[in-house]
Amino acid sequence: MQLFYVFVGGGLGAVCRYLATLTIGARFGVIFPWGTLFVNTLGSFLMAFVLGFLLPLAKSANMLPDSLRLLLTVGFLGGFTTFSSFSMETLTLLRGGSLFPAFANMGANILFGLGASFIGFYVSSALIDSL
Repeated sequence: MQLFYVFVGGGLGAVCRYLATLTIGARFGVIFPWGTLFVNTLGSFLMAFVLGFLLPLAKSANMLPDSLRLLLTVGFLGGFTTFSSFSMETLTLLRGGSLFPAFANMGANILFGLGASFIGFYVSSALIDSL
């Protein structure tokens, strides 16, 4: 049954990733992988927020089934974030001789991902403290 929750969450996350990258690409263009940067940043924030606030809150209220944790973190957010896409897009940029966009993509994903994780845990801590 655990695999089912990961499967469902992963499928939903992948569909959301696809729709987000299409939407961002249509809005900002596809010369630079803005869609991947967006989902990696948002996914980093959401993972930190879920692990730092939602799951501890649910656990303290005795409302944390393992299925919910698997569905949200391993499934949905695992399917939503796109490190493999990030890697392939960066390699494609490098192989095409686009060195600056490739290194900008690497730096931006690392910087925004870590920044979003920090903000997610900060927001989580503030919410926990206010309860």
